[in-house]
Amino acid sequence: MSGSILGRCSSMCPDKERRFREKEGLLHPFEIVESQKNVKKPEADPQKIIKCYSRSGAGKSMVHDLTQLRPGPVLLSTLRYLFTQIVTRSDVDWAVIYNFVFDRLRAVRQDLIIQRLDVSTTIKILEPIVRFHVYAAQRLCDRSLEDFVPKFNNQHLLECIKELLVKYDERDLESSNLFCSNRAQIETLYLLLYLGESATIERALKLPAEYRKSPTMKMAVKISLAWYVRNYVQVCRAIVKLPPLLAMAAMINLPRIRRDTLQVMSSAYNSTQLCYSGEDLRKLLLYKSTEQLHAECRNFGLDIINENICFQKCKFKVHEREGKLQKAFPDEMLHLFLPKIILN
Repeated sequence: MSGSILGRCSSMCPDKERRFREKEGLLHPFEIVESQKNVKKPEADPQKIIKCYSRSGAGKSMVHDLTQLRPGPVLLSTLRYLFTQIVTRSDVDWAVIYNFVFDRLRAVRQDLIIQRLDVSTTIKILEPIVRFHVYAAQRLCDRSLEDFVPKFNNQHLLECIKELLVKYDERDLESSNLFCSNRAQIETLYLLLYLGESATIERALKLPAEYRKSPTMKMAVKISLAWYVRNYVQVCRAIVKLPPLLAMAAMINLPRIRRDTLQVMSSAYNSTQLCYSGEDLRKLLLYKSTEQLHAECRNFGLDIINENICFQKCKFKVHEREGKLQKAFPDEMLHLFLPKIILN
């Protein structure tokens, strides 16, 4: 590519960084030599240490030393290592795994951007990163903000998926009518992540026919349109029929769906005498337990009478923040989805 920069680092971490981090004791437990775990300043395992993310300082060029940049093939092998050897570990808290991988992925993207790698390589790098962030949103949704910050994860997810869509469009200009199953999945993820947004629906409807005819894309379009017209019942019923990764993407919207549904029902079922079946509402809004439903209803100012919900428009806290996303899949099932769900 004209004007591109080609890195010369042939390993997952440049030697200069490895020596510096060994000297300063900045190695992650995942990166040290196995026999030196209890040493104060252990050595790095060259097969395990991975370049970490660093901000560019004022006036500091990130391309002054090409030996610090990893070329496309090395970035791809780094991703494969992270997604087969690290995220699949079951002996460590997955929040620890996430924070390590999150940082190393930022460094991968940094090298990618600096070198302005070709469209094909960029797509191969960003696709699994998008899946990782979607997966993490579900896997860690019940953790404290000290372990996992949904806002940061969603921010990086949005950046990656938008850049990926740009690269798909660029590839279309180079070779039209080239169907790709990975793209079909990512385009569907984008639609489900941003339900009801006119721009995402418009993009989906303008895709080449091969993508629009995909069964999952058809279902995603119906879900997004149902959200757009505020048919939340149809949205919830359809989400559970999606394949696991697509369901995880759609469920990022679940707190908003629940809040809006409860607000609508507070007007539609407004009464001081009658109540709505708590069990029916639990199933409708995909709550895993009655306790979760009751806690959220109370959060919005609704009363619980004999485990049923008393909707009163005047009591609903319109400006109350939406609730937290609740895990839809048990950890054991989520773990089984790896690494296939990311490296698809």
